[in-house]
Amino acid sequence: MTKTDISLALNSKYIPLVQKPSCCNVTCLQMILYRRGFGLFDQQELAKFFKINVGKDEVKSFNIKLDVYVATNNDEGLKTIDSEKIINQFFKEKNINLNAKAFIYSKISNLKEFLIENIKNNNDLWLEYKTHKIHGDKLIHDNVIESVKTISGKTKITLVDPYWEYKPRLDISIEDLEESISDKFGRETGFIVISKK
Repeated sequence: MTKTDISLALNSKYIPLVQKPSCCNVTCLQMILYRRGFGLFDQQELAKFFKINVGKDEVKSFNIKLDVYVATNNDEGLKTIDSEKIINQFFKEKNINLNAKAFIYSKISNLKEFLIENIKNNNDLWLEYKTHKIHGDKLIHDNVIESVKTISGKTKITLVDPYWEYKPRLDISIEDLEESISDKFGRETGFIVISKK
C-alpha cells in the first residue's frame, strides 16, 4: 500500500439479514441496530411502524396488514432519503440513543471524503440507490456500507445487501455508486447517516 491508499471498515461488521418483499429499508435498520448492540427487531413490526407499502402479490408474505403500492419506483417500500423524521421518532419511542440525518447526493461536496469521515467515526451509512448500474435491475433499493478502500487510486465500497437474490456483500466502484445515487436513473437518492447522540 502507498501513502495515498486507505482501507477503512466499521468497528464491528454487519451480520447480513434477509428481507421480506419491499422491506430492504427496514432490514437495513435491523442490521444497523443489531451491529450496535440493540438486539434484533421484528421485521414485520418495523414494516408496520414505517408504513411500508408492498406489492399486491406480496401481501401474502406478511402476518400483518400493509398498504399496497401503486407502482415500482413510485411508492413501494419507503422513500428512505425522506425518512429522517420517522427514523428519529422510532429511536425516541424505543429509547435508542442514536440520531438519523439525511444526505441527498447533490448536497455532498466530496463523496469519497464523506464516506471516509463517516466510516472513521463508526457511523452507519444507510444507502438508498437505483439498481440499474450495480445489479442490472430497474428498482430503488437500500443497502448499508461496511467499508471503503482506495488502492492505486481506485476506490471501492463494500455494500451489505438484504435482498435474497443479490450477494450479501458486494464491492462496487465509487463511480458506480455516484451514478446510482444521482438523478441519472430517476429520482436522486443518498444516505441516512446513523450516529450516536
